[in-house]
Amino acid sequence: MEDEKLIRLEQEELSVLGEFLGALTAERDAIISFSLEGIIRENNRKEEILKRLEYIEAEKEKLLIPLGGRGAMAESEAWRSLGERLETRVRDVKAALEKNMKLLSFSMDHVKSSLEKIIEFINRTSYEKGRSISIMVSRRV
Repeated sequence: MEDEKLIRLEQEELSVLGEFLGALTAERDAIISFSLEGIIRENNRKEEILKRLEYIEAEKEKLLIPLGGRGAMAESEAWRSLGERLETRVRDVKAALEKNMKLLSFSMDHVKSSLEKIIEFINRTSYEKGRSISIMVSRRV
């Protein structure tokens, strides 16, 4: 009985990880299109999904305690199959996260460079009048 609940939770976790991967894809599209609204929306969506994943993990741990841990379930073919699919999904999520972080870093560098060029231009044109503008842009993401 408990093992059936665990398998259902594993299936739910696989589904929620699929949603997370979808959110990462949408976030990537928002980053590429420089849509701050889209980035914020997908970041909020990811937070909600992560809360659901934490809940699922906590429920799985509660069910595993009376069964003697994950080792006892390793003998089940259904459990192993789900485990392999989960591992694959987690690898996909990690790859998407890394890609988004690189895209965000590139975007931040691009924005910083653009701002520096604008400030440089403004300072050059206002130099004759004895004025200059200084703006410090944070590199932290």
